[in-house]
Amino acid sequence: MSWLFVFAYCFSFNAISSAAMDSVCGPNTFLDEDSDSCICNCNTSKIIFEEERDIVHDYIRLLGLFDTDNFDWGKELFDYTMSMINDPDDGWQDGILKNDTFVDWDVKNAACDGTEASRAYWDDRTNHSGVPPHGIVGCRCSAASISVANVAGLEGVPQVSPASTSKALSDKLQFPLFARTVSAEETKAVVAMLRGLDFDRVSILQTDTVFSTSMSTSFQQLWMGKHEDMSGEWEGNIAYSRSIALNQDESVNEESVHQALGGVPTHDPINNSRVILLIAHDQHAFDVLKIAAEIRFQTDTIWIGVAAWANRYPSEMARFSHNAHPGYVR
Repeated sequence: MSWLFVFAYCFSFNAISSAAMDSVCGPNTFLDEDSDSCICNCNTSKIIFEEERDIVHDYIRLLGLFDTDNFDWGKELFDYTMSMINDPDDGWQDGILKNDTFVDWDVKNAACDGTEASRAYWDDRTNHSGVPPHGIVGCRCSAASISVANVAGLEGVPQVSPASTSKALSDKLQFPLFARTVSAEETKAVVAMLRGLDFDRVSILQTDTVFSTSMSTSFQQLWMGKHEDMSGEWEGNIAYSRSIALNQDESVNEESVHQALGGVPTHDPINNSRVILLIAHDQHAFDVLKIAAEIRFQTDTIWIGVAAWANRYPSEMARFSHNAHPGYVR
């Protein structure tokens, strides 16, 4: 919930400042003579409550963009946090909103796709007479976040993602208004974990997504070659690497999975690795593991998972990995 609190706090602070000491206000603000306060010049909207038609409230409009098919708890957290922020008497950050400010929010499905995410942003904008939101929380997947950041950034709309880890989003020249509450350095943690387990040879299976491709490239740069660190001198090798295609509906292409698994050099133990780094979002990772279990692929494989699929179990696959494929680490 902390990432939502930080985001909402930033917007409430910028939307309405404290009472002005004189008639001079800071950048991007103007003096409101009625309240004698400096107000953000950011198209702050007005809302009139039905039960208080004689009272006009400033409000901040936030848009949540989540992969609601595979990340439904993101919407739940967002809705719950916004309702708590709006409640002035619940005992949690009751003073965060000033001068009767109210947070108006909506959540749309950005899927895990750049096109869908941009369409969701534009639909919300269109539904509000062409006025963009004051800020965006999301997206989950890096491809979606990149697409939205490109569009919303042109309109000066800040964006905070709780899950996108692609290094491409660290480019502040291209994405000056994008921020996130997760690190883009997950790859270093994966390398440290593998070395902690004394592994120096791994195989890589990745899905054909921006997130997976970016992380795979970053991992290979950190892993390959000779190194000297706290674990001593070691040389990292990659026995096999293969990308798994997705269908148009963003599901895993089963034929591509079979081809990827079939290409692993299991017949050549000296050059093979039973340690496989599976770089994929949770909905894709489970499908890959399921197929691997069905064909009894290299049953002593140690599957290394990334944060994108840790602690998430689709209902139809509940505890599948523990029961059918116990040799995975995440």
